[in-house]
Amino acid sequence: MKTTSEETTTACSPLSGLPSKKIRTLPKDFLLEQLERYYGAKPPAQIVECDYSLWQCAETGLQFCWPMRPGSADFYEWVSSFRSYYPGIRWEYNEVCRMLKAEALSNGRFPKVLDVGCGKGDFLRGLDSIPNEHKSAVDLNKPAVEACRQQGFQAYCGTLEMAMASGFIKAAEFPVVTSFHCLEHVPQPVAFVETLLQAVAPHGRLFLSTPYSPMSFEDDWFDIMNHPPHHMTRWNLNAYRRLAEMVGAKIRWFVPPTSALSQALNAFRLLHYGPHRNVSKPKLLNDLLGNFLEFLRFYQKQLNRKSNNGGISADVILIELTIS
Repeated sequence: MKTTSEETTTACSPLSGLPSKKIRTLPKDFLLEQLERYYGAKPPAQIVECDYSLWQCAETGLQFCWPMRPGSADFYEWVSSFRSYYPGIRWEYNEVCRMLKAEALSNGRFPKVLDVGCGKGDFLRGLDSIPNEHKSAVDLNKPAVEACRQQGFQAYCGTLEMAMASGFIKAAEFPVVTSFHCLEHVPQPVAFVETLLQAVAPHGRLFLSTPYSPMSFEDDWFDIMNHPPHHMTRWNLNAYRRLAEMVGAKIRWFVPPTSALSQALNAFRLLHYGPHRNVSKPKLLNDLLGNFLEFLRFYQKQLNRKSNNGGISADVILIELTIS
C-alpha cells in the first residue's frame, strides 16, 4: 500500500497534536488473510473496506489505525457468527462485580448500573446481588439487546447518544457506568468517554477495559482481532493517563495476576496451533520438549515484558474514572 501525502498529514493521534510515527501498513488483502487464518473460514471480501496503516502517538505510545474507519455492519455480522467472538466471562467482569457486591453488602444500597456495549448481558447477569430493575444496557446489536431484555434488564438498541436523546436514560443518572472492550472500537475515543461520563451520577464511577497493548504474544503472533477493522486503538497506561487528564477525571487501574510461565505457554500455543484449538496435554508436552529453546525464548520475553512495562505483564487492563 502506498503512503499518500494526505495520509502522512492527516494521521493524527486522538491524544496528541504532535506528529505520529508510522509503524506498518495493513493492506486489505493481508487483513482478510489474517481473518481467514484466525477463524478457519474465508471471509467475504467486502467486510474489510479499505487498506489501513498502524501509527504510534509520540507522547503516549497509543497505537491507532488510519483511517479511523471501524468495521462495518457486514464485518460484525460475520465475526459475531462465530461462537468464540463473545467470551461469556472476562476477568474484569468478576473484578467489578466483586467491588460492587462488597459495597452493597457494607452499605445496604444497590447502585443503578448502566452497561454500554452490553453484548448478551454476561456482565449484568453476574451482578446477582443487584435487582434487575437497577440494571440498564445499551448496545447496537439487536439480538444482543433482545437477549438482555429476556433476562429482565432494561435494554436499548442504539448508541448512548440515542439512548439519552430518547429519554431511555438521563444525564447523571447512574452511580456506576461500565463499558468493557468498547473503547478500542470507536474512532473518537475521547468523545466516547466524555459521553459515557455524562451518564455518571455525581461522585459515581466509570469502568473501562481494553486489551493492554501490545499484548504479551504479539511479538510472535499477529492478532487480527487487536487490529483494524476490529480495533481502532491499542491502549497502554500512559495513554489512559492522558485520556483521564483530557476528560478531567481521576484514574485508578487494575490488572489480573499473571505469570511469565502461563504467558509463555500461551504464546507457544498460539504460534504452533492458532487460537480456539484444544490440544491434548501429551501433545503439548511433546511439542514443548521438541521446541524447548523456542519456549525458553518466549519465557524470557515475558520476564522482560514486566520489567520493561512499568510492572504490567497482563494482557488486559481495567480503568476506573471518577469526577468530583
